[in-house]
Amino acid sequence: MNLILLFFIMIGYVFSLFMSTFTIYYLIRNYDKYGTKLMEILILLTIVNFGVIHSTLFLLSVIFYISELINLLLWKISIISYLIILIQLSLFYSFIKDYKKIPIFPYLIFTIIFGLLIGNILSPDSIVIEINNNIVEYSFGFLFGLHFIIFQISMMIYYCYINIIIFNRARNKRISLFLNISAIFLYIPILMSILYIFFELTVFRSLFIFFAWIGFNFGCFIIIKAPKTFMVVTNKIFFVNIYHKSGVLLYSYNFMNSDSEADSKIWGNILIGLNHILSEFTEKSSQIDVLQTINTDIVVNYDDLGFAVVVATNRKNAILENVINDFTKEFKIKYHDELTEIQDLNKLINISDFNETSRLIEKYYQNYL
Repeated sequence: MNLILLFFIMIGYVFSLFMSTFTIYYLIRNYDKYGTKLMEILILLTIVNFGVIHSTLFLLSVIFYISELINLLLWKISIISYLIILIQLSLFYSFIKDYKKIPIFPYLIFTIIFGLLIGNILSPDSIVIEINNNIVEYSFGFLFGLHFIIFQISMMIYYCYINIIIFNRARNKRISLFLNISAIFLYIPILMSILYIFFELTVFRSLFIFFAWIGFNFGCFIIIKAPKTFMVVTNKIFFVNIYHKSGVLLYSYNFMNSDSEADSKIWGNILIGLNHILSEFTEKSSQIDVLQTINTDIVVNYDDLGFAVVVATNRKNAILENVINDFTKEFKIKYHDELTEIQDLNKLINISDFNETSRLIEKYYQNYL
């Protein structure tokens, strides 16, 4: 193999392995920044699969010739790893679009093609290995190559479809556009892989891993620097209401006009009234924190100064909970005197004292506006 090409491949592998290790460490240490356990686990498994497993198997099967049997085995396992990565990424985008909802028809197609590929790859003539001028080359059987190409094209179409939906649904078009642009790093390696199957030229194989590493390292950078990007892009807030313990609405902010079952005043009065009664007999930890309906999660954050922040959202997650907690703390600091004054239930409440809460809304909920 060309020494210059070998050098760049080794540099790419070492750097990607370093980024994988660092990102995995960062994910484990900062798991609460990624919204939900499921998303964190999915991201973690994808990083391990590509950054550690696939990259290592690819390197060993392409750079080093051990024996025909071992190299073929390593190459086939690397392909299976690659197929799983494509599925993991499709789940990732699906969960950004609709959390925990997997469209049945596309995944039925993916499962059938994946099953055919696994069956084909076990066949001895699915992939053939050759050594030409100290370069390890692989050629694909017609049936296996055809299924492999169909699977990758199907994934590209699905990624494109999901990204269009995410862009149309997102409130912040800049963030969603950035997410769509980053998806280009998925399309290029897939395209290189398809060209390699067609023409069996090692240049496409090298371009595949180079572009895959570029996209992977870019993804790791975004995961570390802007973890909220993936969760808030389609996460919606319907309203934020702040209630006094007497049930008086201190402040209300509607994020969108919606026919959602989460009507702000009705839900707020029910929740605050119910919990005010319960609070006479139980500790704060026993009060309702989340009330779920079919399409809405109502999150309630209580404070000892006798007020509660009520937030209606399409999906509760750790990122939103942290935002609500930080907002509640600053609201308490900003209006401490006013809140202390109205501890007495007989005291007249002037809700105009809380009009500047809109500035706190803009500060803490800017990604949801």
